[in-house]
Amino acid sequence: MQYINPIEILGLSNATEALSIDNEIVKKSKRKLFADIDLSDNGHFDYHGLHLTKGDCEKVIDELSINDIKEFYLYLANNKNLNIFLINGSDDIFFNFKQDSIFTLPEFVKFISPYFAPKFDKALLNAFESEDIEQTKAILNTSFLISQSDINMAYKSVSNNIQNKISEIDKITQDIKNEESVYDEDDISEVVENVIEKFPSDVINLLPQYFQSQILKIARSINNLQVSIWDVFDNTQVPYDLLYHLLTLNIGGLDKPTFENNFKIVKKKNEERILQAKNAPVLLKWANVLLQLRKIITDVENKSLTSIEAFNNTISLFEISELNSLPEFANEIRIQIGYSIRSLSISIWNIYNDIVVSIKIMNIALQINTDDEVIAKLKQDLVELHELEKKYNGVLVCYFCKKNSPEDNSSIHKTIYKESYRSFIGRRVEFSYVDVNIPRCKYCKKVHLKGNIQYKLYFFGFIALGVFIGFHTNGSHFIIGGLIGSLFGWFIGNTMHGRITGREGVKDDSESTLKKHPILSERINNGWTFTKPTA
Repeated sequence: MQYINPIEILGLSNATEALSIDNEIVKKSKRKLFADIDLSDNGHFDYHGLHLTKGDCEKVIDELSINDIKEFYLYLANNKNLNIFLINGSDDIFFNFKQDSIFTLPEFVKFISPYFAPKFDKALLNAFESEDIEQTKAILNTSFLISQSDINMAYKSVSNNIQNKISEIDKITQDIKNEESVYDEDDISEVVENVIEKFPSDVINLLPQYFQSQILKIARSINNLQVSIWDVFDNTQVPYDLLYHLLTLNIGGLDKPTFENNFKIVKKKNEERILQAKNAPVLLKWANVLLQLRKIITDVENKSLTSIEAFNNTISLFEISELNSLPEFANEIRIQIGYSIRSLSISIWNIYNDIVVSIKIMNIALQINTDDEVIAKLKQDLVELHELEKKYNGVLVCYFCKKNSPEDNSSIHKTIYKESYRSFIGRRVEFSYVDVNIPRCKYCKKVHLKGNIQYKLYFFGFIALGVFIGFHTNGSHFIIGGLIGSLFGWFIGNTMHGRITGREGVKDDSESTLKKHPILSERINNGWTFTKPTA
């Protein structure tokens, strides 16, 4: 909608009051205006850079038939800066804007707003993009000349500008998540400058309540970006810088505490990273200790290192007092070393069944200053080891004969399972498993082997006998004969196996017996089984 002041084009700006401009004066001035247009070279009236036709002029001149409108046009004809602004958007009006009583009239605001709003929109966008704080303030100070129905028109360009920039940041975030980003670990810090350039808080914070929801979108977009950078690049400095800038924005609503909490988390982690970098040589030393501990565990599991050798190598690796004296930055390395020593204790028990050394190793882990959760876990492990120690009075004997000492090559190897999750929709099951070595002496191994051979002979022998009898009595009954034979074979085989082990004074190696073994009994009671869970 183009603003044209009919008072001005008729040359009546010098009138002292609107009532003095009657129909006769308007008609006379109109004839003169149209005559000038007819005599002009291009058939137009030049009006502040606009080329008006007779039709353009006649349409606006007709509005002078309404007295209130005539009064408004007369006022504007004498307020040069405002009049020019409505015509071509010249921003001279904002340099020395003055309040007039007519601005308080709702009718005047309603009249001027459709012309004022689009010019205001353009001026505000220019000042906003230029980050001109004073000009932006001056423009916003005239926003009372915009009626509620034209608010969207007045703020449309700045709103679109902000939304486009939000979309650009969201695109960067998505590219990072999809590992398609133009940024890498070396230049990801440039994102911070990009965000600050797109969303300068000084000028954004000048914007009125109308933009509050969009400012919140800016904050969420920046927050999502910092999360993706932390996740993908494992970088804390850039997320810290982004959240720091985010909190300089005037954010309302319930989201601000979330952003503040995120900032605290990232700040703490970033400070830890800075401290770690500063103390890198110290951390490297203890990282090497951790690697050597893991090698000791591997050597124990491969039986290339005895339990005593593992213990001696561990206590010679480092001084616990030195590790405990390190500042807070070493908390994580202390926890990892504590857990590694715990793993070594468990490996010594599983591989060598050396309860004494296993307890000594666990006591080393408990001397390390770790958090309450880790200490509680280690103490529970120690309690369980002491319970085993009581059962064996510190000396392990074979569970099956209660006479001989176990030997490495005679152990029974079993895998036990524990279901952790089951979904009946989609039929999915998740479970944990662990391989367990059950100590056994050489003599019991021989007895068990003999019993197992006897069991197999009877089992398969009766199956064959059942099939033979079934086939010769009625050819179609050989399957039934086989089933009957397998039942007899199972029963007789188990009976003979039990007689052999019982005659030798040895417990059998069946799963029902193994469930009562001290190594397995507590786990079996807690839901572990020999059967692998299936969906």
